[in-house]
Amino acid sequence: MAFSKFGIALGAALISLPMAAAQADPNTPISSSGEDFSAVEVSGGGWKSRSYSGTTESLELGVVEDALSSVAGGELSADNLAWLATLKPMTAPTGTESIIGPDQRKLIGNTKKYPYRAVVLITFNTPGGGARCTGWMISKDTVATAGHCVYDPGVGFYSTGSYLIRPGFTGASAPFGQCNARTLHTVTGWANGGDDQYDYGAIKLDCNVGSKVGWFGYYWTKKDKKLKRKVKIAGYPGDKPLTQWYSKGKVKVVQKRRVFYKNDTTGGMSGSPVYTKMKGCNPCSMAVHAYGTYGSPPFSTNNHGTRITKKVFKNFKKWKK
Repeated sequence: MAFSKFGIALGAALISLPMAAAQADPNTPISSSGEDFSAVEVSGGGWKSRSYSGTTESLELGVVEDALSSVAGGELSADNLAWLATLKPMTAPTGTESIIGPDQRKLIGNTKKYPYRAVVLITFNTPGGGARCTGWMISKDTVATAGHCVYDPGVGFYSTGSYLIRPGFTGASAPFGQCNARTLHTVTGWANGGDDQYDYGAIKLDCNVGSKVGWFGYYWTKKDKKLKRKVKIAGYPGDKPLTQWYSKGKVKVVQKRRVFYKNDTTGGMSGSPVYTKMKGCNPCSMAVHAYGTYGSPPFSTNNHGTRITKKVFKNFKKWKK
């Protein structure tokens, strides 16, 4: 049996990358459904997508209802919790998501509060076993995450039907229930060799849970200095018992397609939002977290994520539609 660069056994469950998708622009979008998004037009300009805090009514009831599904939230069974405990936190192919100096992470005690309820625990199957990542709502039915949480480079998408997405999950409770994946998305820059500069993707859901829990805003800018801000990262670290944690930090280095920071992270937080405050966009994400320390500076001294550029911004907009 062959193995991918992640050390995951490769099997027939993965969908191969279509030859037609291997195009020059590494931001060319691809989908697990085979749908071609490259020519999709998105209306409206701008550099910022606004955040939305959700519908406060009935949030305490923990019920997600829409035309596609109705899932009651609450405590998970002992069997479900035992299964979750076996899942391997997904990590990037290079670097170990790192604690830099003293551990500064803090537990999020109430994941029913916004924006933490818009951060999601992602679980799915790989040929090597179950895995988990973090994601964040960007619309009523779309989750942004890392490319390596949906696609094994050069081989294919993971099994779409195996995905479960639980907003605001904490410990033994899924207060807003769970949704399934309809389609997975990433770009050829990630798929054709695993370039970390294009390690981003999205999951289209079969429910409109974002209408209740809300979603994050996000932005792009050509001015690097506008990214050197205080940021938070929230997600599900692999060394904690399936609880949500956040860390504070500041962006130290900005590259054309990467953002570097000293926020503490560990495996399982791949796909987390790297976010800040901005008028009309709070929380507002500037990057998708995915990588830890390795190599030489700035890689050896910071964690980093894929920067939201204008093309990333446009792809998020396409996938939301």
